[in-house]
Amino acid sequence: MDPNRRCPATNCHGFTLLEVLVAMAILSMGMIAVFSGMSQSLNVTARLRDKTLASWIALNQITELQVTGEYPRAGNRSDQVEMANVDWVYEMQISNIPQIEMRRIDITVSFADSPDDILSTVIGFIGPRVAGGATVDDQAKGAQDNSENSSDGFGSGWEPPSVNTGENSGDTR
Repeated sequence: MDPNRRCPATNCHGFTLLEVLVAMAILSMGMIAVFSGMSQSLNVTARLRDKTLASWIALNQITELQVTGEYPRAGNRSDQVEMANVDWVYEMQISNIPQIEMRRIDITVSFADSPDDILSTVIGFIGPRVAGGATVDDQAKGAQDNSENSSDGFGSGWEPPSVNTGENSGDTR
């Protein structure tokens, strides 16, 4: 048999070079789509993590005002905090609510190195701390100083509810 002679189409096995190149091109396009989808998913996950941490920072600031009993004056405040090994900056805009004696607090949080990219905005409300029937502003003005009735802080005067366990109640079964 002559080695330079091609085999008939029925006896040839394997792929031609062109078929292999087409198969590799299709496979590479599929892999590009998979990797770009994974990259986009990782970017979205990181952005959601940052937005969650930013909202926690804003909520922490509102909670701190509530727990300390501070009744802030209207105006703006800003500060820098660290959370999760990242520096964050928040801006607190405090405004009066004229109809009722409360303050509206708008807190925006962003990265310290890019303060224009706001990740989270949280809105909260806080009222004056009532101590002995007077507001904090009244006490500051000296209108009423009743230390016997004043609250000692967060949770003062709270007692747990009594629970009847059935013991010593004459219940005999």
